[in-house]
Amino acid sequence: MNFEFEHLGTPTPFELSEGEHLLGGGADDQVRLDGLPPGLLTLRIGEGRLMVEARHPFTVEGVLVPPGVPRLVLPGEVVGLSEDMSLRVRGPARGTERQVGTVAVLKHLLVDLDAPLLSRAASLQCLTGAEMGRTFALAEAVTELGRGQGAAVRLRDRAVSRSHARIRYEEGTFFLEDQDSPNGVFLNGQRVDASPALQEGDIIELGRTLLRFQAPVAEPPEPPPPALEPTPEPPASTALENDARERPQGRWEPWLLGLGTALALVGLLATWALAA
Repeated sequence: MNFEFEHLGTPTPFELSEGEHLLGGGADDQVRLDGLPPGLLTLRIGEGRLMVEARHPFTVEGVLVPPGVPRLVLPGEVVGLSEDMSLRVRGPARGTERQVGTVAVLKHLLVDLDAPLLSRAASLQCLTGAEMGRTFALAEAVTELGRGQGAAVRLRDRAVSRSHARIRYEEGTFFLEDQDSPNGVFLNGQRVDASPALQEGDIIELGRTLLRFQAPVAEPPEPPPPALEPTPEPPASTALENDARERPQGRWEPWLLGLGTALALVGLLATWALAA
């Protein structure tokens, strides 16, 4: 799997094979980075996915992960090691048959869903715990999260209450609510007291389970109706012909009327002369 270690803004790429690797500043660490505690992180790489576990709290994408909790880290995510050190996951190593990308990895992890991940409905992706890799669609106005059988998002986690939390959809926005659970609900590392609105990529923590919120895919706007092309003006000759066709039949033109009048006068004069 490909990684990129960054220290003070300077990136250094490296690659790790499948298996378990210790990352830290100790002499026994397979990935030794000076300035870090010994055995800071345990990296488990297998079947195109990366699990990270630490003895001390660490961050993924700026969100705190408790110690001892395995965390699925997706390609493109950044693991915070210290204030000036970070580790970015680039994806599976070259030569692997798996595609590089979040969608490809999560597709491989799904156990109960055969539908494609991209959906017009919002969803929760489980990043840790017994349900790791599963995706739960948020298609109802209210979605219950908990350990009980009636929960739409059922989590097999002893630290999760039977009715732990719920997600409420209202006027195009999803809100997270704590159901007075003993262990509480955390959003991006902060305990939920009110009903915060969820944003794309937010991390929800219930017990020892982490869930990532994915907003619904917006429907593409309807294309505008095609503009009507103006009717071209006909040529002058064609316009005269059409005008002539449109005139009523039997209508005298002015010059024909004048000619008829003149002939009538000539006839009257000839008759008068013969009579005289």
